[in-house]
Amino acid sequence: MADAQRIYPANEDVEKASQMNARPSTPLASRSSLMSEKGDPSANRGQLRDVKFPKEQMIPSRQPHRYYAPPPRRGRNTCCRCLVWTFCFLLLLVVAIAIAAAILYAVFKPKIPNYSVDNIQITRFSLGAGATVSSQFAVDVTARNPNKKIGIDYLDDSYLAVFYTGTELCKGKLPAFYQGHRNTTNLDVTLTGTDVQISSDMVRSLTAQRQVGSIPLLLKADVPVKVKFGKLKTMKITFRVRCDLVIDSLDANASINISKKNCKVKL
Repeated sequence: MADAQRIYPANEDVEKASQMNARPSTPLASRSSLMSEKGDPSANRGQLRDVKFPKEQMIPSRQPHRYYAPPPRRGRNTCCRCLVWTFCFLLLLVVAIAIAAAILYAVFKPKIPNYSVDNIQITRFSLGAGATVSSQFAVDVTARNPNKKIGIDYLDDSYLAVFYTGTELCKGKLPAFYQGHRNTTNLDVTLTGTDVQISSDMVRSLTAQRQVGSIPLLLKADVPVKVKFGKLKTMKITFRVRCDLVIDSLDANASINISKKNCKVKL
């Protein structure tokens, strides 16, 4: 059987194919020209990594165990920042108030006013059926303002009462007035109580003390005032007055002797 006919390419075709497959010895453009037009490609790689693309344009990674970090939460940072600014504002406010109070104290040197009970007149006191007490006291109270540069404005909603062993017998209030610098004011206050219920033990102890002539009483007063520093007037503050008294009689229209009186004042 005759051999298959073989066809060999001509020499010219072989030379053309070798020229096409061969790489050019000189580059089409120099590296310096590329760097001058678009910069160094190696340097741009880091910049391309830092570029953030929109979520719609991002291509999901094909690597099985690769996760992207979630974007930072701005809400928590904003909340912490608000808390820090609020704390700083409150701290500055407290410091400013403390400095103002220190200046006022150094300039005006405030002192708490003094109170005393000078006289007690009983116009009515009776023990009714069922261990009830009805009474009316007329109390002379002296208020002293020892401050040189501070005035005291007494408000209308004060409270004044007389107690016996923790039970309120009668009550009233101080009048509203303005007390100037280093002023002493005498106040006549009427206290009234009607059908106040007391225990049988209190009736027995009260009867025994009236016979001896030593009856302990407690006078309580809550005095709301506004303190005036020059032209500056403070907000309402309350003086609490507590006076321990011992009198010799509870008879109506009798001359009452006060054997003990001790008054304390607190803010």
